[in-house]
Amino acid sequence: MKRIEENKNKSAITTKYVVNNNSIIVSVFYDEDGDWQFFGKEEVSEEDAIVVSIQEMIDIDKSLVNLPDLKEGESAYRKNKESIWLIRK
Repeated sequence: MKRIEENKNKSAITTKYVVNNNSIIVSVFYDEDGDWQFFGKEEVSEEDAIVVSIQEMIDIDKSLVNLPDLKEGESAYRKNKESIWLIRK
């Protein structure tokens, strides 16, 4: 299992909506390749993708440190910023 804090210097994929528009992060994916992805509620395309560090993501949303431990291939989601993170397998 992997805690997000163990990856602070690793790159992550997110969207311009999260970085530039302060969209609430509601989905986090830790994919089979060990890469992290963070998304809001918006429909997105490849053109919306931005690569940042995990530390930048934590700076954007401090609640990410409360993510449950995720195994490769798992994801976590929540309804809004006040909701708890739940694992989706």
